[in-house]
Amino acid sequence: MLVYGHRGYSAKYPENTLLSFQKAIEYGADGIELDVHLTKDKKIVVCHDETIDRTFNGSGLISEMTLEELRRYDSQGQKIPTLEEVFDLIGPLFKINVELKTDVIESDELVFRTVKLIKERNPDRVIISSFNHKSILYARELDKNLKLAFLFGEQHIGKIKEIEKQSVEAGIFSYNLPVYAKGMAEMDELIDFAKDQGIKIVFWTVDDKEDMEYAIEKEAYIVITNEVEKIREILTSHLE
Repeated sequence: MLVYGHRGYSAKYPENTLLSFQKAIEYGADGIELDVHLTKDKKIVVCHDETIDRTFNGSGLISEMTLEELRRYDSQGQKIPTLEEVFDLIGPLFKINVELKTDVIESDELVFRTVKLIKERNPDRVIISSFNHKSILYARELDKNLKLAFLFGEQHIGKIKEIEKQSVEAGIFSYNLPVYAKGMAEMDELIDFAKDQGIKIVFWTVDDKEDMEYAIEKEAYIVITNEVEKIREILTSHLE
C-alpha cells in the first residue's frame, strides 16, 4: 500500500504549495496528490478551489487571473505553484496524482495541456483523476497509455452501472473513493467490481486509525491523507 500526501502534507503546511509537497516527501510519503486549474494566460497552476479566496490572502477566480496576478498573493509566505514547478521539485520518479478540477468549470483545454505536460514528465508514475468523468474520457482519447482514475463523490451515486461500463471501455486504472462512504452498499459494489476487473482502489481522505484499518481490510492500493506521519506510522506498524 502506498501513502500519498493530500495536497502535500496539508495537516501541517499550507496546502498545495511547494513547501507542503517537500514536507510530504521528507516525512515519508510515497507520492503526492494535488489539484490543477488553468489561468487566464494558460498556465497550469496548483490550487484546490476555483478561487484563491480560501487559501491565499487575496480573492478572485483563477481562470480570470494571470500567473503574475496570482503571485501577488501568498499562503503563509508560499506562492501558488505551477504544475511544472511541482514536477521540477519532486524529480522524475516520485509518484503523483494530478486531479483535474473541471467539475465546476469545464475545460478541455486544461485537460489537453495537463496531458501534454504529463507525457513529457514520465507519465508512468502519474495518475490523472477527476470528479468530471468526461474529462477523464477525453484524456483517454488523447493518450491510450495514461493511468486514469474516476474520482467519486455523492454526485456519482445512482450512476454506478454506467460508470462501470465506461471504466472497462476506457481502461480505467483506479477508482478514487471517499473513505467517509465506507459501509455504503454502493461503495461495496464498486470495490467488488474493481477487484473483478483489476481496477485499483484508492481511498481519500484517510486521516485516522479507523479509516486506515478499513483501507487495509479493502486492500487499497493507495491511501491519500492529510496526516502523512500518522498514517505512515500506522501502516508501518501493520506491516511489522
